[in-house]
Amino acid sequence: MRYPRTSGGFYAWFFQRLTGILLVILLLVHFAIVHNLPKAGGLNYAVVAPRLATATWKVFDLMFLVCALFHGLNGVWMVVQDYVSSETAQSWIFYALCTLGLILLVLGAITVIPFKA
Repeated sequence: MRYPRTSGGFYAWFFQRLTGILLVILLLVHFAIVHNLPKAGGLNYAVVAPRLATATWKVFDLMFLVCALFHGLNGVWMVVQDYVSSETAQSWIFYALCTLGLILLVLGAITVIPFKA
């Protein structure tokens, strides 16, 4: 028996799981590198700045940011679809979530991308 596909439901579900898996991996790498490696002087600007100045860590941090934003906002959107019955309210909430996501993405990107040691 074939089940009808709803518009975007499969993709929202799939990317929620994919970003969840990526977040676990990125979080483990983050904790291993930033919090668990022994540092003689502790964790301070002198330790973090050179690392954030490299392209690899910029990509890592931006990937972490994009996955976290998508996962969180997509999760909120799924809850809204389940509990808000008004299509008008859903539309307003959807655009508010998109605006919030864009603002947070820009703020995160302008923090990470131009970073120099």
